[in-house]
Amino acid sequence: MSNFFVVGLGNPGQKYALTRHNVGFLFVDKFLKKYPPFQTTKRADYFLYSTEAEGMNFSLVKPMTFMNESGLIFRSLFIDSPLIIHDDLDLPIGRLRIRPSGSAGGHNGIKSIIANLGRDDFPRIRVGIGPKTEDAINYVLGRFSKDEYFIIDQVLDLCVEATISIAKDGLEMAMNKYNAIQVKL
Repeated sequence: MSNFFVVGLGNPGQKYALTRHNVGFLFVDKFLKKYPPFQTTKRADYFLYSTEAEGMNFSLVKPMTFMNESGLIFRSLFIDSPLIIHDDLDLPIGRLRIRPSGSAGGHNGIKSIIANLGRDDFPRIRVGIGPKTEDAINYVLGRFSKDEYFIIDQVLDLCVEATISIAKDGLEMAMNKYNAIQVKL
């Protein structure tokens, strides 16, 4: 049985735990709550969780580097084509967007991954945390309001479904199913 690799981006440490920039980590936590891991590997630069969902093996990774150095994990963790889950300021809260490849779009974690993999043709699920503000750094490192968290929690449920769909049915089918969904209060 093949292994499907998923990397959820975030910043390590309790200070950043529920910030907008940590939706990738929140995704990993949500996935593992539904499909508990049967093995956990903790290294200095990443945590790797192995689990089974819907008859498939998944390896979920949380980089333990800060966001701007997310790609450094690929120096010790050799993954052919990881699915990356990350926040996106250009998407409104309540939306997710599955893409087969693309630029970093200003996201420093994705810039680091592109630099370390030497390519940008890896699939990703972008989770909307917008609207974009002038003070982007403070915004992404800020916490969700109660209403925002309610929406994000539902979007992360969809991300879990979408990840399994990508693994089972491929990117195109998952894109057709999930890219048009808008979660609202």
